[in-house]
Amino acid sequence: MTSTTGSTTSTVTTSVAAYLDLVGVDRATPDRALLDRLVTAHVATIPFENLDPFTGVEPPTTADGVAAKLVHGRRGGWCFEHNRLLHDALADLGLRVTPLVGRVRLGLAAEDPPTERTHRLTLVDTVEGRFTVDAGFGSTVPTTALRLVAGLEQPTPQATYRYARGDHGSWVLQRRGGDGGWADQYTFDLAPAPDIDFAMGSWYLTHHPGSHFRTGLVAARTTPERRTTLDGTRLTVRTADRAAQRHDLTSPARVRDALETYFGIDTGGVAGLEDRLREVYFP
Repeated sequence: MTSTTGSTTSTVTTSVAAYLDLVGVDRATPDRALLDRLVTAHVATIPFENLDPFTGVEPPTTADGVAAKLVHGRRGGWCFEHNRLLHDALADLGLRVTPLVGRVRLGLAAEDPPTERTHRLTLVDTVEGRFTVDAGFGSTVPTTALRLVAGLEQPTPQATYRYARGDHGSWVLQRRGGDGGWADQYTFDLAPAPDIDFAMGSWYLTHHPGSHFRTGLVAARTTPERRTTLDGTRLTVRTADRAAQRHDLTSPARVRDALETYFGIDTGGVAGLEDRLREVYFP
């Protein structure tokens, strides 16, 4: 993060002010309550989406690039963008933050081999204890800060989470499913991750032929009342009582309209989107 010297205000600090205005959170005492307000407001305001890799565009990973897109550009992004923005805001607010990188385990069995280190999150140390925050995990993102304590069940409006200990000192985030069982979301250790790790992870998911972020469209936005997701052409709106409404979108125009209406995304600046939608979903 650049510093403020004399009357010169850093670009990052200016972006943080605009970010706080966007999500509607005022500066306050840097504590657990502020963490929760910020995470809840962030995921309700800025959508998760992969329009850049889906259309062959390199997503930004720098502070200025992420702020230009997510704060000023009416766009969303994925974990490398969301959690860079959140990390920088928390640091500017006076919280002690550590960038971390993890391995996604969603949908995998415990015996399946390790995945790539392609998920960014943030460790936050406060006088109230140690927490993680994550605004970039798509349709199952935690909507509050989570206390980093093994075995503690932590309910949120959309789901209940807990941490378990993994191998070699690692941590495993788990989410309780509808059947009452626990599903692994991702694993990580507490070693601070340098920016190059996130640049590499972003590049890998953007360019690897097997990356689902290249081959399919996803979007998510979560408020305390509902979680809205787009998986290809299937739009799902799930309320806090777990009731779900599903809509099949039957044209590129309807997909674009859903991205605008339900997720607040300005698709006008996404070059080639309709052609890419037609190629993948409406050949």
